[in-house]
Amino acid sequence: MSFAKFSSDYLLETFTLVDNLFINEYLPYCDEKQIKTYLTGLYLCANPASDNSLSALSQRLDMTVSEILSAYSFFEDLGLVRIISKEPLQVEYLSLKKSMQPPKKYRGEKWNDFNTHLQQMFNERMLTPNEYNEYYMFLDESKLSQDAMLMIVQYCINLKGESVRYPYILTVARNLVADGARTLQDVEQKLSEFEDQSELLRQVLSSLNRKGSAELEEKQMLKKWQRSWGYEPDAIIAAAKTLKGSKTFFKLDARLNEFYKLSIFTADEMKDWQARKDFLAELAIAVNKNLGVYYESFEHEIEVYIAPLLAKGFEKEALIRLAHHCFTSNVRSLEGFNSVANKFYQNGLLSASSIDEYLISQAKQDEKIKRILEASGQSRAVTVKDRDFYRTWSAEWGFDDEIIMYVASLANGKPYAVAFINQTLANFKANSISTLEAAKAFGVNDKPHEKNFDEREYSKEELRSIATSIDSLSEEDV
Repeated sequence: MSFAKFSSDYLLETFTLVDNLFINEYLPYCDEKQIKTYLTGLYLCANPASDNSLSALSQRLDMTVSEILSAYSFFEDLGLVRIISKEPLQVEYLSLKKSMQPPKKYRGEKWNDFNTHLQQMFNERMLTPNEYNEYYMFLDESKLSQDAMLMIVQYCINLKGESVRYPYILTVARNLVADGARTLQDVEQKLSEFEDQSELLRQVLSSLNRKGSAELEEKQMLKKWQRSWGYEPDAIIAAAKTLKGSKTFFKLDARLNEFYKLSIFTADEMKDWQARKDFLAELAIAVNKNLGVYYESFEHEIEVYIAPLLAKGFEKEALIRLAHHCFTSNVRSLEGFNSVANKFYQNGLLSASSIDEYLISQAKQDEKIKRILEASGQSRAVTVKDRDFYRTWSAEWGFDDEIIMYVASLANGKPYAVAFINQTLANFKANSISTLEAAKAFGVNDKPHEKNFDEREYSKEELRSIATSIDSLSEEDV
């Protein structure tokens, strides 16, 4: 940490230097938000003690985070900055002189027709050699056809007029290439798709209180909302109406992304969104209270745990019951709660009543297991292994509680009582003992079984074959 720093008053009285190359070569092609972002970032580079966070920059410029990232992406394409990280935002400002190095030379005959058609589109001004060179470099790198590039230029002129500059045109072209366009037919199809959205775009712009036409990036957002996220036009308009304050495509994109994560897809669901937000927050508080945890913010919990569980069909009271069950079972984390809830989901237990019935049945079963343990001379709490053993004895091997209690009484005073019960019941099953009378008559052998077979060594192949046959055993085989 530096031992000295400038006062805020001193900083306000000093200057931030802006390279003349930026003013002459780049500033004419930037919009207001791009200029604000570049200059403020330049100021922050010279004053590292200031708050350089993305949220602080967003408040300072009255711009959304998406708009700031978009501006820096624009300058990165021009070679003026390098985005090191978006989360957290780290931007490195580059030398403008390096970005203005002598351009690569191109053979003129290859571009004669392209140059002629390109200049004919701009009746009001002459294109500069640098502009031509930017088009050449892009076409060489992207493998976009010349005819396709000319169609994109005409499309941008139709949108912005002949004052449109090459950085904007190349940004549009770059987005289309990223979307898979390479040929004239590809570009024509993509642009036709955007034009087919014209009526919906008009409605969206109106709902955002926007005049004029939509940018290509905004048209691509609309395409994403419909095709990738599955939103119908009425739902998109409804989402726009939920926005407060300044309304932009970027804010609408963020709101629809939020809805998408919450599985909200229809206009009716969006109209009920605020009530749903209150409901989700109330449920999150109740779950946390019963789980014995505390969090200042619920957004992450709702997105990752609460909303997905509700989407699976859980009732509100069911989740609260499960949270309380987790607390009494010493499961006291949201991850553990989510794991338990998903086990109940796999068994179709989604209502509070079905969960209550299941927990009551489990409590009754634990009482039985507790009596079995006491009969075998053990005084302890019932464990998960105890429940698994009991399930095997009763459900899988078919023994009733009378026989199990009898064997438990025989285990009293023996070391490893549960193991004794397992061995004895397994011996009964192997000998088809199914009643208490038969069990008493059969008796129990505490000594190791006498060998009644000849010993021999088995090959690895024979042992592997035996293991395979054991894996395929069914109840009918034993």
